[in-house]
Amino acid sequence: MAVDIRKYTGGPVACNAYLIQGAQGYVAVDAPLGFADWVVAHLPEGARLTELILTHQHFDHVQDAAKLQTLTGCRICAHSAYSPDLTLEAAARAWGIEPPAPFKVDEAFGDKLGAADWGGLRWQLYAIPGHAPDGMAYGLADEQCLFVGDILFASSIGRTDFPGGSHAALVRGIQERLLPLEPATVVYSGHGPATSIQEELLNNPYLC
Repeated sequence: MAVDIRKYTGGPVACNAYLIQGAQGYVAVDAPLGFADWVVAHLPEGARLTELILTHQHFDHVQDAAKLQTLTGCRICAHSAYSPDLTLEAAARAWGIEPPAPFKVDEAFGDKLGAADWGGLRWQLYAIPGHAPDGMAYGLADEQCLFVGDILFASSIGRTDFPGGSHAALVRGIQERLLPLEPATVVYSGHGPATSIQEELLNNPYLC
């Protein structure tokens, strides 16, 4: 039976977050503005959020990270420890957007390429810089799905003009670590609709 994945979209730039049900709890991917209250409202009675995993720390993906951690007691797992440089705090303020409150990263795994057990699900970790220095993708191979944040979009890829960005590194990471996955793998992005590895192999102009 397919894993239960629920999608939330919110915040100033319509950022996607996801709530995934595992055998031992729920796992959230990213935390845009408004997500914390949404998660609390959608968790079944007695259920717990075990982890919040971050694809990267750009402000639109972590505006509710601290609040979600406070409300649920979840662990936060990410490439790097919290940093106002990674959250683009200065840019957020320049754009008139409230930057995220500081949060505690309980597990910072750097460029680890391997596996993790969160919520009773077996996750594959892929470090892919280029859009952000701390860019991560997370796969559930048994479920043939992948959560990529702003690394890969339907027919597009993440922008690379932020500090620490690199178009070459982003494309190389996608080609080496994501495109070899099963073509039927569903790709859940940080903005916009879901896609698949097969669809992007065939139609993404940045990857052809």
